[in-house]
Amino acid sequence: MTRIPAPPAPFDRILVGWNESASATAAASWAASRPGSAPITLVGVLGGHETGTDYLSARSPEAEARVRLMEAADELRRAHPEASISTQELRGAVVDELLALSTPRSLVVVGGTSATQKPSPFGWSVGSRLAAAHTPGAVAVVPADTTATPRRRLVVGYDGTTVSEHVLDVAIAEALSSQQELLVVHAWTEPPAWQDVYVPELGLEDSLEDVHQGVLDTAIRRAGLVTGLAAHGSLVVGTPADALIDAARTASEVVVGNHSDHGARRFFLGSVSHAVIRALVAPTLIVRS
Repeated sequence: MTRIPAPPAPFDRILVGWNESASATAAASWAASRPGSAPITLVGVLGGHETGTDYLSARSPEAEARVRLMEAADELRRAHPEASISTQELRGAVVDELLALSTPRSLVVVGGTSATQKPSPFGWSVGSRLAAAHTPGAVAVVPADTTATPRRRLVVGYDGTTVSEHVLDVAIAEALSSQQELLVVHAWTEPPAWQDVYVPELGLEDSLEDVHQGVLDTAIRRAGLVTGLAAHGSLVVGTPADALIDAARTASEVVVGNHSDHGARRFFLGSVSHAVIRALVAPTLIVRS
């Protein structure tokens, strides 16, 4: 079997949204803990518009926020001396400012909370809005606590589309850098219940399962060609979101694609990445199409 080289590191810059919350602290720590991490910028976004007096007083809210941002960066450097960490302070809306800084090779990292902690049934948090937006680069949403269960593998969702090929390459690079095994999850659903006047062809369900098993096998063969990577597959009968959320419960990271649906279509059809972020049981990396 001919081996292929590992995919290159997908990110050359990491931007961490900072707001002094526990989830932001977890997001910054997760970013700094990434092996061979790219340079990290803690981005503090102040609301409103800058005025001429904002920087004149050392006791102004703006000056105090700037000091706390620098202190957070210093604390992160002490905990992760190998990481390259800088700070940037901006004015405006958090999502808009982070989107403006994003590039095709950047990773935006923000903290998040699970659905049980969200007051809104739709869960449009900063992470959800970034994942739904047309971000040039990737987005990672990190929960405040990932220590409740053992985390021993990286999980990626794969559906056989062109988008999922790129998602798989990112997941392979992530698994190799962290020296973890890769679990490739492919989910499929049975056809709707047949009406009595129709008789389904015998063996239809078995043939559909074979087709989807073939899709998963293609991904496993692709991952298996990469030297140093242990890859396994999971074929699940159910929705992709439910399959990924279940697999995420023992995962160190989940990688999922975003097919770039937006507006009314995204609202009515839903989104796998949005559903996984809503549950948020593990750090979740959303890769753009």
